[in-house]
Amino acid sequence: MPYFRFADNMSIRPALAKLNHKDVRQRRRAVRHLFELDNPEALEGFEKLLQDPDPWFRDKALEAIEKWAASKDLALIEKLSKSGENSRRLLAARIATRADGAGRAILETLSTDDEASIRLAAWTARISVDENSIPQALVVKDRAVRRAVAERVSRLENVDSRIILQLLDDESETVRTSAIGIIEADSSTLNEEIESRLNELINTSNGEVKARIASILLSSSPIQIDSWIEDSNTSFVNRFARSLRDTDWAAKEGMSDLLKSNASEMLLIRLLRGERSETGMILRNELLMDDSRSEEMRSQLIEDLIGRPISESTLSLVEELAKSDLELISSSARNLLAEQ
Repeated sequence: MPYFRFADNMSIRPALAKLNHKDVRQRRRAVRHLFELDNPEALEGFEKLLQDPDPWFRDKALEAIEKWAASKDLALIEKLSKSGENSRRLLAARIATRADGAGRAILETLSTDDEASIRLAAWTARISVDENSIPQALVVKDRAVRRAVAERVSRLENVDSRIILQLLDDESETVRTSAIGIIEADSSTLNEEIESRLNELINTSNGEVKARIASILLSSSPIQIDSWIEDSNTSFVNRFARSLRDTDWAAKEGMSDLLKSNASEMLLIRLLRGERSETGMILRNELLMDDSRSEEMRSQLIEDLIGRPISESTLSLVEELAKSDLELISSSARNLLAEQ
């Protein structure tokens, strides 16, 4: 093994020497060749290029550092972290974790940098190697940092409920939504405090986010279901209808009556589409014969039966509705009968 390392070092020496060549074309070829060789020992030559007057060589030096720098290069990483150039401090933030404990000290400094992108990179690196820094990161002013924390927390095997509560209290909807995702992925994270917070949060949420919260609370504390099912927002209805199906709404005592009296027509349409249970059939039939319901909803309920099995009782109702004076309903009924 020592022999091969020596041989590798020998193979990069001519290219390293050409980094100082007077001919810029020779220098560029040497840079490309060293990258092709992919030998970390070449880093010593690239470090000198950080001061090169040509920006192409300076950029290649930074690329080489990101590619090959290791814990033994702590001094170089510290130097970059103290640079007046944003690109160099940003690079230091991205690679500081390679220097272990000393690297964390560098990250602590960079996490208060004046440049937002550098703070974000430093915090992202910190929380990737030190979970104890997560609570501290959750109270920083940078929304992007808090979003990065939420993403990191979502990948943890065990999440402290206090962290979830912090995420749910965040002013950023993206951060709050990440917390909802954590709860969806692991129902064991749900406790009394989190349920209480979700019940508060749903009152100020809408669309799919509201539906996701309602779906979580549906089995644990559905105290507001009457108001949830009144919502006719398309994003809410599409998501919440799936959740109701997953909980086998048709088998729940009193649910059919509750839906008939409180649910939006859009939710009723979405929920009954393809529903083949006896409870669903009865509810559909009642809605079809309810003159107080909109013509559009009753027509859609009929249209959704085309191509699907249909009970004798429903078929009899459709035959009657084919004679309706309401054009939408009679037309849909005739279309369905034509398919039978």
